[in-house]
Amino acid sequence: MLSKNLIPRKLLSVICLLLALTVARAQKAVKTATNPGFLFLSDVHLNTANLSTGYGSDTGMELWANFLQKADSILTAVQSLQFIVYTGDLPAHYYCNDGVCYLAPGERGQHNQNLQTILTGLRRLATQHAKPLFYLPGNNDGLAGDYYSFADSMQQTPFVLVPDQTNPYPALNIVAGKTKAPCIVSNPQPKLGYYAARPVPGLRLLCLNTVIYNPGFTPVDGTNQLADGDAQMKWIASQLAEAKKMGEKVYIAMHIPPGLDAYSGRAMWAKLPGQTTTWLNRFLTLTDQYQTSIAGILYGHTHMDEVRRLYNPAGNRITTVAVSCPGVTPQHQNNPGFKTVTFDAASKQLLDFTTYYTTPSAAAWGNATYTFRATYPGKPQASIYQRLAALPLNVVTSSMNSIFTVQNGPPTYGTQTGIEVKWGQ
Repeated sequence: MLSKNLIPRKLLSVICLLLALTVARAQKAVKTATNPGFLFLSDVHLNTANLSTGYGSDTGMELWANFLQKADSILTAVQSLQFIVYTGDLPAHYYCNDGVCYLAPGERGQHNQNLQTILTGLRRLATQHAKPLFYLPGNNDGLAGDYYSFADSMQQTPFVLVPDQTNPYPALNIVAGKTKAPCIVSNPQPKLGYYAARPVPGLRLLCLNTVIYNPGFTPVDGTNQLADGDAQMKWIASQLAEAKKMGEKVYIAMHIPPGLDAYSGRAMWAKLPGQTTTWLNRFLTLTDQYQTSIAGILYGHTHMDEVRRLYNPAGNRITTVAVSCPGVTPQHQNNPGFKTVTFDAASKQLLDFTTYYTTPSAAAWGNATYTFRATYPGKPQASIYQRLAALPLNVVTSSMNSIFTVQNGPPTYGTQTGIEVKWGQ
């Protein structure tokens, strides 16, 4: 081996620089490979009465089994996944009689079986892998039926079907193969379905019930839509203020997103008589005020692979972005899908997602995937927010359209995409 003194000084500098670059690249590669993440699920819409599944129908038992097997394999293989988020809609759709979707207690047999089967299956998946699981309500999840309040007239929620006093829903806190007290930090009105939890240190997850904000919402639990929605909005504001004071970053998870529906162009959140400021406008004010705290928004409901950009009240600046999870159900002519999402360990900013998808009648789920970074152009190390905020709308639209149906053909809507979420919609 040559002595250091025999190596020319300039050559030594070059060697040291190359070594430093090599180490830096190695460290960067390790850091990228070990970014933490979570499993993102939504809209299974399980129909236990059906075995097979086709496009336009809800999830039958064969697809349900394939989904569980695939989720199990991902949780086994990707050790960096730290928790599971499920953004609502558990049971299959059902026939509504003359537009009335209410299920009387004696008519809930199949609906309840669907709810019980999927809640039990998700609990088993989380327990097997010792991953905390956070569930929030979808419009199909109330015992009384589609778009009814989370609690029914007897003040019962779907959780009555899967009782477990040691580790109850909505937040299953499963650590190292055993359960402990849920990691909920605020749950002011359990029968309304919204709460806050800490999935990992430094991160507060706000699990909302945005079904309350939909024009079709009907309470049967003795409450009032306007009062319920206002109470939740005040609670959101208090949670964001508390998280900021404590130096925590925030994810906001919900079922029905704010903004316009991609198909009809109608507002997803209601504008009720007597409101001086709509819930959408109040929410956009909050996401603007607490932009530095909010690291991402997650939603379901649309069954498609969407993104949305939320603007400040003036409509001239993107404050945060929302990322959907596609449905396992192919009811909207989409391929069944779900995601893993990676985030920066320090800032908690969402970095990338991988969508795992299949076809409804496949014998097994398979290995088909695509990623956010391969779909939306941008700088290699940019976060999801940074990429989406920097791109022109036409580029975001064309990128989203390439995966919107979870790669089962082009979208069927016209010019309305639902990407831009602005004051007054």
